[in-house]
Order: sequence, then C-alpha cells, then structure tokens
Amino acid sequence: MRLGRVTIVGLALFASCAPNAEQPRPERAGPTVVAGPLRFVDEAGTRGVDFVHQPTRTAEKLMPEILGSGVAVADFDRDGAPDLYFVGGGSLRADGRPAVCRDRLFLNDGSGGFRDASETWGVTGTGYGMGLAVGDYDGDGWTDLVTTSFAGGERLYRNTGTSFIDVTEESGLGGSPRWGTSAGFSDFDGDGDLDLYVVRYVEYGLDPALPCTLNGRHTYCSPALFEAEPDTFWRNEGGRFVDASGPSGIAAHACKGLALALGDVDGDGDVDAFVANDITRNLLWINDGAGRFTDRGILSGTAYDETGRASAGMGADFSDIDENGLLDIACTNFQDETSNLFVQGSPEVFRDRAYALGVGQSAQQRLSFGVDFFDADNDGDEDLFVANGHIDDGVDAVSETTAFAQPNSLYLLEGGRFEEVGASAGSGLALVEVSRAAVSADLDGDGRLDLVLTSNAGPARLLMNRSEARGEAVVLWLERAAPHRSPIGTRVEARVGERVLLREVHGSSSFLSHCDARVHLGLGEAQALDELVIRWPGAEPQEIAELAPGFWRVVEGREPETFTPGAKVLAPE
Repeated sequence: MRLGRVTIVGLALFASCAPNAEQPRPERAGPTVVAGPLRFVDEAGTRGVDFVHQPTRTAEKLMPEILGSGVAVADFDRDGAPDLYFVGGGSLRADGRPAVCRDRLFLNDGSGGFRDASETWGVTGTGYGMGLAVGDYDGDGWTDLVTTSFAGGERLYRNTGTSFIDVTEESGLGGSPRWGTSAGFSDFDGDGDLDLYVVRYVEYGLDPALPCTLNGRHTYCSPALFEAEPDTFWRNEGGRFVDASGPSGIAAHACKGLALALGDVDGDGDVDAFVANDITRNLLWINDGAGRFTDRGILSGTAYDETGRASAGMGADFSDIDENGLLDIACTNFQDETSNLFVQGSPEVFRDRAYALGVGQSAQQRLSFGVDFFDADNDGDEDLFVANGHIDDGVDAVSETTAFAQPNSLYLLEGGRFEEVGASAGSGLALVEVSRAAVSADLDGDGRLDLVLTSNAGPARLLMNRSEARGEAVVLWLERAAPHRSPIGTRVEARVGERVLLREVHGSSSFLSHCDARVHLGLGEAQALDELVIRWPGAEPQEIAELAPGFWRVVEGREPETFTPGAKVLAPE
C-alpha cells in the first residue's frame, strides 16, 4: 500500500498473494482410524482460570497495546501436570492506571483444575508485558522463567519450588530496555547449560509517539516507519548471562522480529533458530554447535514467501509434516497474505507448499498470530491450530470483508494434506475474538491434547478436547541427568508400525509463548509404541523397547517409569 504523509494500516503492509496452481499430491497414506468429529469446548471459567489481558488501549494508538501477550505451559511445581503462566499488559501512560497488569500463575491439580498461585509464588511483572521463555537455567531441577516486555527489558525469575525470585540484576540480564517479543532457552553452545535468545521488534518511542492515519482515520502505525532492533543472544556462563550477540553472529541482521521457533533444523544434534519477522525477511539461523550462527534464510527458501516477497511474520512452529525425518516450518502472516508451510524436502532446502497442502486459501482470509502443531486426533501426525485476530480496532467500520475479532483456524492433516475443520470442531472454535497466543497440552490427563489461548483485551481460553473416541497416546516427561536436567533440545524418534514419528522438546514456538515440554505421541490404531529412540543433547542415544499408552517419566539413562499427572511432587534428585 502506498504510504501517505505518515500512514499505513496496522503492524504490517497489506499484500496480495495469488494461489499456487500446483496440484497437491498425497505424501503418504493417511490413517484409517474411524472416529467422530473433533470437538473443542472452552472450559476456562469452570476450571479456575480467570485471566483477562488488559492492554488499556488509548486514543494515541500506541503500537505495544495491540500486540500482547503470551502464555507458558510448563510444570513449575514438578508434579507432572502442566501449569499456566500468563503475561499481563497494563498502561503505557501515567494516566492513573497501574503501569503493569500483573502476570498470573495457575497451578494444575493434574485433572485440569487450576488454582491461582500468583500471590503465594510472588508473581508480579515489570514493564509492559509481551512474551516469555521457560527453562532450568541454573540446573537445580526447577523450571525458571524469563519475561520480555516493551521498555522494561528481560526479567529472570528463579524457581525455588514454591516461589519465583527476581534474580535479573545478579544474572546479568538487567539493563536492556529494548523492545523484546518472543524468547527461548536452549543449550546453543553445547556446554550443558541453557542460553537465551531474545527476539526484538522495532525502535519505538512514546515521547512523542508517532501519530499515523489511514484515509483520515487515526490508526496503529506500521513497523515500516521504524528502524529494526537486532535480536539478542545471551550466553549462559555458569548461571550468569553475557551478551554474546556479536560473537554469535546474531547481531548481524536486524529484521523486526515477532516469533521464534527453536529446533534442530539440519539434524546435526544442536539447536537452530527460525525467526518470523514483520515485513522484513525471515531468518533461519543454523548453529555450528558452539553457539555461532549463520543465516541460511535466503539460501534455504524460508526468508520469503513463494512469490519471493517478505511477509508480515507473526508466529512460527516446527513439525515433520511429511514424516521424512526433517523439520518443516509453519509461519503465520498478515491478512491478505497467507500462512507459509515451508516443507524441508532435503537438508536445508525448503519449499513453501501452503496452497498445495490446503492451508493457503483459508489462511489468506485472516490475520494470524499464534500457531501450534499438535496431534488433535491422536492418529500420530500433527494437525495445525492458528490463532487469528486483526491489529486495527477500527477496521470493521471501513471494511466489509475484514474484521477486528476473527474466528480461529483448525486444520486436520489427513493423507498428507490439511483440511480446515474449525467450523465443525465445537463451540470453542466458534469463538470470535482478537486471539494472539496459542499453545497445546494435555491439561486434564485424559490423553488428548487441549489448547490454551490468549486474546488482546480479552479472557484466556482453555479449549478442552472433547472429541469422540480416537487413538490412545504415549506421553513422555523427559529429564536429563544432573547437572544438566533440562530436556530442551532433546529429539525423540518413535516407531509405530511402519511409521517413525519425530518430536522435539522446543525452547520456543508459536507467538510470545512456550509450549508443554512433555512429548505427546498419538498411536492411532496401534496398541503400543514399538520402539523409542531418545537423542539427548550431546549424549549417546537411548533406546527403549515397546511402551504401552499412558504417562511415562524417562530420566536420561534410566528405564521408563509411569506417573500420574498431579499425583505427587518429585523433588530434583
């Protein structure tokens, strides 16, 4: 869209994409499980989760107001059940309202009943909240937390097992007030502790805030009007973090980042990073194993969409869509663009197949943020959920085809192709809101994956999976042996009949969020998992024979043991 004196609508440029004329072809035979339709129902209110994101939107149309915020699913109290941590918003101006809308922590009883533990755990919040990262940075066995914000910098909270203690200053993370969005922990340099990658957006100031208009109407500014901020790579040196952005290569490119997906893209045993950037090209950082990165976005085919243009990247996630042992990438974008499905046909060679695989046309009709690959029907392959919502709160008044609040999208993977089934997937998919973050986890311990959503200026949602009978699942709680402990970066290869299912424990995905570290393996019609290979970072693979459906805890080098989510706290050994 042509810029006027100061104008553009939203956080990204509108772009048009023509559907690919290529005809899709089946990648493999689909599952033969016969089951009823998928059904997701919002049960947040009855399960004790009453978090409401409060961004305090102003007449100034300040950019951070419309973006947040994220959520983490993690087992903070070590009882085997996934807990929830929501990032708050607040007010960007001193207008009599609180500067911070406090973050909230909800602990899970194992059956999907939650209690607000924010007060007892000392949860607060600093700055105008955005995203977070989850991981055991100090190797004590308890899962710690970092939050990102606009103007408040990163904050590191050490988990004692019963509370969060702010250790930002002594950890070395203080003093970086640049706008941080998504973030993720992983052992990038192979020394056994978790480093931290923080995605940065743009140089945006409030004094004064740049006013933007579209056809005489005051609206949120486009990132095209601001300089990009380079991302930050924090190297963990024995529990204290050092800014190694320069030596790592991360500082070489500044590209207006919003989302981060961490995974072993090239299959060499270390963790790489995909960064979805807004109206600038995406970055694919390939790690040399020592924490030095080379951007292969352009060479790999992931920097641009299939027409060769930079999209407005909002969310990102990994999955092995075609079961060839290589990670593929989903990247969500602005309305009138489409989401990307970058399929890795051979190492580091990707092709955007969104239209060919059934996602392109419907995704083009919505503005998408959070994205999550998850096995909705326990058939062994991962389906796709996308959270949608516009960034222009006045768009309804000027457009007959675009809305501020939008329905979310659910794509079922059948026979190597995705089908949009949201319209028939229960009342939870009928919600029309300004959704942002989306992550999955089995919240109630019934073997089916549920969804956790946030919305801008709206309530959190727990979309519980109430689908009719489908296949069973093996759920893995993985833990490294001391002193490393964290399973982030671990790769799992599970053989079920003739299929090999690939899963990884990722340090970041979706939008501003962190997904459950437990590994979920749907079995389809199979009665058990035939063989499991666990590739712990920097260690010999661990092979495990047949596993029956259920919940299994595997400590590196030990035999699997069953566990019941929420039954008891297992203190670090």
